[in-house]
Order: sequence, then C-alpha cells, then structure tokens
Amino acid sequence: MPGTRRTPTQERGQVTQDAIVEGAATVFDRIGYGNASLSMIAQASGISQGSMYFHFKSKEQIALAVIHEQHDRSMPLMARVSEQYDGVLERLIRVSRAIVDQLENDPVVRAGIRLTLDEGSLSQPAGAFYEDWISGTAAQLDVALQAGDLVSSMSAPDLARTLIGFFTGVQLTAQATVGRSDIAASVDRMWRLAIDAIVPEPRRSAATRVREDAFGAAGDMRPTRPAASM
Repeated sequence: MPGTRRTPTQERGQVTQDAIVEGAATVFDRIGYGNASLSMIAQASGISQGSMYFHFKSKEQIALAVIHEQHDRSMPLMARVSEQYDGVLERLIRVSRAIVDQLENDPVVRAGIRLTLDEGSLSQPAGAFYEDWISGTAAQLDVALQAGDLVSSMSAPDLARTLIGFFTGVQLTAQATVGRSDIAASVDRMWRLAIDAIVPEPRRSAATRVREDAFGAAGDMRPTRPAASM
C-alpha cells in the first residue's frame, strides 16, 4: 500500500513505526477513526509527536498503515489454515475460526477491519483485504459448486460476497451488543444456517462435525452484555 508511511532507513526507525502502528491500533479499536487524535495515538505508542510526524504525516497515513499491517497478518494466516484442509467448506469454516481468534486477541486486526469498514472516513480505498478474501473464497466455492459439494442458485462470486458479508455482520452485531464476547458463538450460528442452506443433505452431517470441531461449544453460549463499569 504505497504512501502510507516513510520507509525506515534503520532498524530503530522500523521499531518506532511498529510502535506507532500498535499504539494507533489500540486507539482506533477503542474509539474509532473519527474520535482518535494524533496526541492520543502518540501517547498510546509511547512516541513523541515530533517522532511520529517524522514517520507519518497525518492520521490517515497511520490508519492506512494499520490496515496494511492487518492485511499482512490476516492473509498469510488464512492461506496457512486453508493449506491444512482438503474440503472447501472445511477450509472456509477453519479460516473463519482463525479470523475469530485474531479478532479476539489482536487489536491490530480488530482495528484494521474496523477501519476498512469505516473507509468512508478515508480518502484512499481501504477494502483490499475484503476484495482479496472474496476473490479467493469465490475461486474455492466455484470448485465446490461444480463438484456438487455445495449447492446454491447464486454464482460463486455472489455467494462468496454474501458469506463474507454475513461473517462481517455477525461480528459487528456481537461487538455492538455484547462487547465481542459472543463473536465465536455468533459465527458458529452463522455456519449452522449456512450449512443448512448450501450443503446437500447427504453431506450435512459431515459438515456439522467440522463446524462443531472448529467451534466446540461456542454456539451454545449465550453471554450477556457486561455491566457498565463505574
């Protein structure tokens, strides 16, 4: 992603940039792009504003760097997980579980996805992660649809865009209602519905076993919104 940051000339410069990206991610994850200020980012990064300005000239450059880093963390993980499994549906379920784990544990991934979904605040396009994810998923779905392993009246690209939109929607709903504690359970329930919709009945039991192995008892959890702290 060109133009997001000054290229560091020394290892120390790279360490500083990494600290800014990590600090900014915690701020963007907590309060969003619009409410974040450069002073907040500097404080969270443990970097002086003068040093921050040397590496990034604007809040938008920092946000794009966070998105770029999230892409660099998520896409290789998705590829590694996919390589471990043969069936298309199992790959998709396992990849979704891996992304859930990142969302639960990595503020850079959470912030990058939040910023991508809020890209109206950014002048540069920020949806490359989703477009890459959709195109890769569509290619796999096309194989499964042609083989009869999945069934749908939708084309592979439309089905991929719908499934990933479904995933994103349940993630955002969980975040808005129960503060992320329900993300795994929400995605598990998404797959329950998707399996019923696109997996032929003779293959449904096997798909259900994969889902249960990936998500365990997550789908049976019914967390409530945590009480507000005083």
